[in-house]
Amino acid sequence: MSKRIALCLAGACAFPALALAQAGPVQIYGTLLPFLDSVQTTGATAPGLSPATGGASLVPASAYTGVNLPSRNRITSGTSNLGFRGSFAVSGDVKVVFQIESAVSPDGDAPNTLAGRNSRLGLEGPWGTVFYGNWDTPYKSPLLAVGPLRGLSPFDNALTTSPGFNVPGTTTQSGRINGKADAAFNRRQGNSVQYWSPDLSGFSFRLAYSVNEGRTTATAAAPSVSPEILSGLVTYRSGPLCVSLGYERHDDYFGLSQLGGAAGATFTNASSRDEGQELVASWTFSTGTKVSGILENLVYDTDDTVAGNVNEYKRTAWYLLVQQRFGPHQIFASFGQAADGSCTRVGGAPASTNGLAGRQFSLGYTYALSRAADLFVAYYGMNNDRSASYAVFPSPGAVAPGASTKGLGVGLLYAF
Repeated sequence: MSKRIALCLAGACAFPALALAQAGPVQIYGTLLPFLDSVQTTGATAPGLSPATGGASLVPASAYTGVNLPSRNRITSGTSNLGFRGSFAVSGDVKVVFQIESAVSPDGDAPNTLAGRNSRLGLEGPWGTVFYGNWDTPYKSPLLAVGPLRGLSPFDNALTTSPGFNVPGTTTQSGRINGKADAAFNRRQGNSVQYWSPDLSGFSFRLAYSVNEGRTTATAAAPSVSPEILSGLVTYRSGPLCVSLGYERHDDYFGLSQLGGAAGATFTNASSRDEGQELVASWTFSTGTKVSGILENLVYDTDDTVAGNVNEYKRTAWYLLVQQRFGPHQIFASFGQAADGSCTRVGGAPASTNGLAGRQFSLGYTYALSRAADLFVAYYGMNNDRSASYAVFPSPGAVAPGASTKGLGVGLLYAF
């Protein structure tokens, strides 16, 4: 009996060692991206404008405050992160892949949640990769390459994927939160399943589904809603060319209610569908020049039945980035514009989008201290027409209609 017990104990002790032997190395990685800048807003539209006097139908008269955010110095952390990732073989060419990534704040501002950034557990094989997780949607993924640095800073694109109205330039959510971020299309989405195909003669595709875990039961006061997200991307890469087509749909997220439409999840506004379509392309020249562009259309729809309520808003936007490298030096410039768009009302009454256009720009310089570290300086701005409230990310605060944001700063990046 004692011999059997000894053998069992020996096997139990050996099993963890065997599992570790099969596993590959775990990589610790991260990015630190502090940025010191001076930022303010100016030119906010004075009180007195309303939808009846030339304002936009989705912007109430009370929103025109004329209040600007005073000049301030701040330090932001951008997309600073710390993570662990690895894989281990389970059968032939199939392996388990995992990643746990968290935001970190080298400026000390924000509390951070373990696995609050791209985190997953899945399987990878010759047929592609499938995983559960909290991960950037396929729609978001090509946008990450349209920037001069390895991370998101206030001078990066916040014009596409957001309709304005102080909707943030990026968000991390596991479902509908009944807040401004419900209308954002630059998303890291939890409660998701994704599939990534292998390379197929230069083509690849990604699909994602964020489940309707937040589905509600109908009550006497509100209908049942089933919030879920579908996202897809097709990409072609060949030498210096990369082209991506993306589509994303948000069901029952009621994005229009965050833009000034009627409150969502009522019996007169029982469901919604918000859609984004994008074209993202880049070309890298042998001279060290890289040109990247984004063309996008966003549509926010509800089934509102109350006559006079806005039941649809849509707008197009484009963004262009040019980068030029000279050895360790890089200069970059970007410009983008979002149109006023159009909207409709239940019953067909006239609706206005006057002054909802916005424009974003940046100018900057980076110097590579090493392969892992960059020093950079940037001047940037987001200019709003009289009814628009587009904001940089992170924003220095809520932007009043018509207020334009401008900033100038210097930062340091280290990736390991």
